[in-house]
Amino acid sequence: MADPGTPRQTPAPPPLPSQVPQYSYAWLLYVVAAVVALGMAYAIFQLHYAYGQAPHRIIKILVGVTIFTVAFFRPHVALHAWLLALPLGEYLPATGIPGINAPNLIFIILLVSWIVPRIFARQQIFVRARLTVPIALFIGVLFMSLLKVVVFPPSTGSYPAMVLVKNLWNSVLGIAVYFVVVNTVENREQMKNLLVTFGVGLTVGALIALDQYGGLASHQRVSGALGDVNDLGAYFAMCATMIIGIVLVSSRIFPMMKRLTIWVSSAFAAIGVFLPNSRGALVGFACGLGLLTLSVSKRVFVLFLIVLALSPIWAPDFVKDRVAETRVDTVEAELMGDPTDKLDPSAGVRLKIWGIVFRETMRSSPIWGMGYSTIPFLTYKEIGRSFSSHNLYVAIFGEAGLIGIVALAWLLVSCVKSGIELLRAASRRLDRGIALGFLSATAALLAANVFGERFLNMSIAGTYFFLAGLVDRCVRFAATDKAPRTAEEMTS
Repeated sequence: MADPGTPRQTPAPPPLPSQVPQYSYAWLLYVVAAVVALGMAYAIFQLHYAYGQAPHRIIKILVGVTIFTVAFFRPHVALHAWLLALPLGEYLPATGIPGINAPNLIFIILLVSWIVPRIFARQQIFVRARLTVPIALFIGVLFMSLLKVVVFPPSTGSYPAMVLVKNLWNSVLGIAVYFVVVNTVENREQMKNLLVTFGVGLTVGALIALDQYGGLASHQRVSGALGDVNDLGAYFAMCATMIIGIVLVSSRIFPMMKRLTIWVSSAFAAIGVFLPNSRGALVGFACGLGLLTLSVSKRVFVLFLIVLALSPIWAPDFVKDRVAETRVDTVEAELMGDPTDKLDPSAGVRLKIWGIVFRETMRSSPIWGMGYSTIPFLTYKEIGRSFSSHNLYVAIFGEAGLIGIVALAWLLVSCVKSGIELLRAASRRLDRGIALGFLSATAALLAANVFGERFLNMSIAGTYFFLAGLVDRCVRFAATDKAPRTAEEMTS
């Protein structure tokens, strides 16, 4: 039988010439860029000369437009912009759109840039995480509390509906950033970069507060870019413990410049805790640092206790005066009845307010509460002056009743469980640093909220739930690290 030999391969047919002449449209990109540049130049000219806008405001607008444009096409850039925007607060330019400020707009762009591409690619948009149900329940309770005020206005009075919606809208967006983080952060390298940006934002926020402190009288308290002394103090107490946790545990894994940035930001964040002169922030910072140092090392914890015991020596005078404050406000003295009472007047008034809220809530609606933001009107009716509850837990009970307290407790316990789960599963320095920092930041925030309602502030909620998203993302990464690898993965 004859050898058939090597079969002949049929040559490929020659390519057919295109029936349509090929042209390059690269020049069109330059034309479009030139038109956009001219348009922006004309807009700047009109803003400055026709509408009298100051140059610094025009620069802020241009920076904002650039960030928003880039963020739309690069979702991870929007997360960096979000972290930089939160500590700047009132220093960011207004959008002119009701209910939309700069952080809101960044979040909306982030949301759209996350969801829309996945829809077109037919990819899964949402991955259920540990905090999904607790967050949904807590937000639902808040909205029901608001709805109760709008549909059934209390006899004591309430704020206009649009004001309530705007305030709750800002709080909800701060909480909802958790879902973006757990669905978009892809690896630990992105986490490290985000933590560096987080540190840069803290440094900028502290520098603004330091600049204010240098221009104010010694007896005045600094509100920074957030516009409220107590909010600013709680923000720095929470963030400082987080970034110090990264410094103590994970700083070695960062390159030199990024490591230096984190170290510098931790120092500025710690300084920022003292500038607002908020006793709640100081207590929260002490609680957070105590938990952090105890978790890192017993020696470090003992050193922390020594430094804390020596605080009467090293603490600034304005801090010592604040802690030992004995000045009596006239109105507070009248409310207390006896200005010689040994209890600090502001603390005494808070106890009086808490008693009023508990009594009226138990009397009218212990299950559902009296409704969103009704406490100032209740205190005005009872004692002739509007006060907030000065306590997150009292406020939630008064406004949302026992259901609100249960929802808040479930959410906070779930956050703590996430941190503990990551701490147990952590096999890398970054994971352990994030876990310890987050748990310590949680302790600081819980303590600070005994003295005020700081949890729902957008800058605080937005930062805290960003960190919570990193924690749950790290839990997934840690589980993947421990999963058995296939033969193909081991040889690749």
